Amino acid sequence: MICMTRMTLTLTLTLALALGAAVAACGDDAGSSAPMPDASIVGVPGTYSIAGVARYEDRPQLESGLLGPPSPKVARGVAVAVIADADGATLVEGTADDTGHFALMFAATGGDAVHVMLATSSTLPARPISVERSPAMVFGFGGASFSAGEVTEQDVLVTVASKSAQAFNIFDELIDVMDVITGLGHATPTPLTAFWSAGSQDGTYYVDAQLHLLGDPSDDDGFDDTVILHEAGHYFEDQEGRSDSQGGSHDGSPTDPTLAWSEGFSTYFSMAVHDHPVYIDTNVGGGWSYNGDTSVTLAPQAAGTQSQLVSEDMITEILWDLGDDVADGGASDDDVVAGTHRAVLLVEIAYLKTAALRDLVSVVGVDLVDWLDGWFVADGLADCSGARTIVTTTRKFPYDFAGPAGACP
Repeated sequence: MICMTRMTLTLTLTLALALGAAVAACGDDAGSSAPMPDASIVGVPGTYSIAGVARYEDRPQLESGLLGPPSPKVARGVAVAVIADADGATLVEGTADDTGHFALMFAATGGDAVHVMLATSSTLPARPISVERSPAMVFGFGGASFSAGEVTEQDVLVTVASKSAQAFNIFDELIDVMDVITGLGHATPTPLTAFWSAGSQDGTYYVDAQLHLLGDPSDDDGFDDTVILHEAGHYFEDQEGRSDSQGGSHDGSPTDPTLAWSEGFSTYFSMAVHDHPVYIDTNVGGGWSYNGDTSVTLAPQAAGTQSQLVSEDMITEILWDLGDDVADGGASDDDVVAGTHRAVLLVEIAYLKTAALRDLVSVVGVDLVDWLDGWFVADGLADCSGARTIVTTTRKFPYDFAGPAGACP
């Protein structure tokens, strides 16, 4: 169902998108129209066209913990449809490209009132994403009415005031996630659904290929890109790699190695997707930010065991330093390994997903030790010296450098 405010008229319509789900949204007027000089097609059945650019108002995260002012951003890959005003019939469906552009042909009677509808769904095999306010209810936003055939161009802007822009931002962030996964060789990722709605206090968490994101006015995660991507990191390890974390509270202090691994990896994932090492969680009272590149978090016991409690922050920092490049302008604290984020993420897929783990030397289940074992299996032993600096010298974690790839010299 679509709850759509256009001008002074509120309509309730049904839009059967390719997703097979109904659409629910409340939208403000958007777009513009310019009638063609020749209106001779009025009343004439025919095939008409409409083209334009889909955008939404984004609010960028600031390292202060607040959000910046609204700024238009293209709505990549969103579903686009032309809807008849009279009866709510869907006249044609399509998808915006990665520049937000859409171009649709539809059958109608010239001069009839129609409008463009954007929706947060994609059934493309490489980008199977849905952002919903409740199960099977995706967000939709309707542009201003125009006359079929008399108007051939109209842009649509999803506004913050509509309380739908956050959903379009979540969708856009998940486009990046899917592109990372396909770039690693998985052409058809597992479908991912995100749930968000204005005022929701359900919490922010991941479970079973679903992201749940806060919509509470005091702590709304709809524009918190790094928080969205952190939860998507759990999706990545769950669907593409392996996670043995039992979950639970975490705040950066030393904790169970499997929980620390899962949370630290997911924060790293949020940084790697945009190749930016700052994690930000905003709220109205002033949130916080954390730099995984310049921060140094130590293992509690430099002479302890590999199974000791560790901080998720230490894990994030180690992964970042192994994944970023020495050519980043010298901003890093210990860039001694010229790795790539792709190589870091591939360890999840190529090693952790199927490997027999060294549970006798660390803990039962995937942790930092197992990932480091996989790093050396994939990368070889050429970077032993640099990895020692990052892992043992700088952060005092007592990894034995004696995994299945062989002992480091």
